[in-house]
Amino acid sequence: MNDEIIIKTPKQIENIRKSWKYLNELLMKLYHSAKAGISLVQLEEIAEDYMKKNNIKWAFKWYQWFPANLCLSVNDCVVHGIPDNYVLKNGDLLKIDCGVNFQWWITDSAITVPIWWEAHNPLWFKLTKETKFALDQWIKKIAHWKKIFEYSHEVYHHMKNKWFSIIEKLTGHGVGVKVHEKPHIHNYPHKDTKKINFQSWMVLAFEPITAISSNDFVTRKWSDWNLYCKNGDLWAHREYTILVTEDGYEILSGITEDLF
Repeated sequence: MNDEIIIKTPKQIENIRKSWKYLNELLMKLYHSAKAGISLVQLEEIAEDYMKKNNIKWAFKWYQWFPANLCLSVNDCVVHGIPDNYVLKNGDLLKIDCGVNFQWWITDSAITVPIWWEAHNPLWFKLTKETKFALDQWIKKIAHWKKIFEYSHEVYHHMKNKWFSIIEKLTGHGVGVKVHEKPHIHNYPHKDTKKINFQSWMVLAFEPITAISSNDFVTRKWSDWNLYCKNGDLWAHREYTILVTEDGYEILSGITEDLF
């Protein structure tokens, strides 16, 4: 993480804004490709091919030595899943997290994709919908000089009122110059969220990461990257890159459609 919050200039915002088209287009391409019978490494190859054809640099690959363009997390793997030969099947829950580096300016977004499984487990389907609703509803709390606490508090209490959990150690973050910048955007009322105000020209990745019952994650011996729900349950995740403005916010990247 950077030591200081980076307030972007209008010129930097304009450059960051250029990358959103590619990121959203790639996420939709991956969404339509994520069907039963395709492997995670095949989705990674689709992303690699798209980036090469559009002369886009990867944001995630080799960042802190992460070995792929995409984080592909299935079922109880909540984030940072390394693409492998696992073949998706009906009933799976897939999270696609992707970052685009277009002319050295970065946007970061994520979607949750149910692999034809509403009938398999309506509870997981409801978790996915409520997570997106929490993000869509409570980014309305973003405004110049409001405290991050207001957003964090509302997201947390919305999910708790629906009898779901927040993975508390996983946060949103600043983005644009680097993949991860300050501040942390906690999804629960962490004490630090009372100390930081939204400021115009902040660029922030908002990403509620939720679960049916877990509020923490664990690693397993075969990978320090893949993080799993502590209780072995399922998660949901949605992420937008957002610009804070004088009178609110602008979504710079992220799929806002329901997708299911």
